[in-house]
Amino acid sequence: MNSIESLGLHELTLPFGQVRALTRTFGLGLHLVVGPNGIGKTSLLRAIAGALSPMTGVIRLGDVPMKRHSDRVLLAPGAPPAIPWLRAGMLIDFVTSLYPSSRRSLEYRTHVLEQLHLSHAVDAPLGTLSAGMSKKILLAATLIAAPLVMLFDEPINEIDAASRDVLLTLLADYQRDRIMLVSTHHVDPFREVAASMLTLGETGVPSVS
Repeated sequence: MNSIESLGLHELTLPFGQVRALTRTFGLGLHLVVGPNGIGKTSLLRAIAGALSPMTGVIRLGDVPMKRHSDRVLLAPGAPPAIPWLRAGMLIDFVTSLYPSSRRSLEYRTHVLEQLHLSHAVDAPLGTLSAGMSKKILLAATLIAAPLVMLFDEPINEIDAASRDVLLTLLADYQRDRIMLVSTHHVDPFREVAASMLTLGETGVPSVS
């Protein structure tokens, strides 16, 4: 589906955390980013998403430096907007409208909402939803938007075990034609679907497995 099949980080140093001179290439599939709190996992995802400027280094999609790539990259929002009256379905529609070339069909939208038990929640104001339900709405929006590069920061926090298993199945469906980076403290649930793992250690020096 996509002619670009790699995301490259070249000598990347970030202003926050301890990511220093990081060089790494991610191919299609799901890749874990792990390490202690404060090491720079979230900062790394934000830099890839274009929300944080690196101090040094280049981020490339394929062979082309991509300083601005909002139409190809999405970092799943960590929290819903502070608009309590906004209905969950409207938020999903807004996020997916930003990715017209990649967003999935209405049938797939229905499938994701049903699998995550969100069909009844799309008409609910965000301010009435629990933290777990809000998290699932944001994950669903990202999966439906389906840009080439999807970034997830602790995606299984705050959601129940059944929803976690559904999410892992949905993510596995994208392994052949999407690049997915997942920062997490919970490695075990992802072992069967992860193509690689980038570990940011206490010194900030990365190791890859």
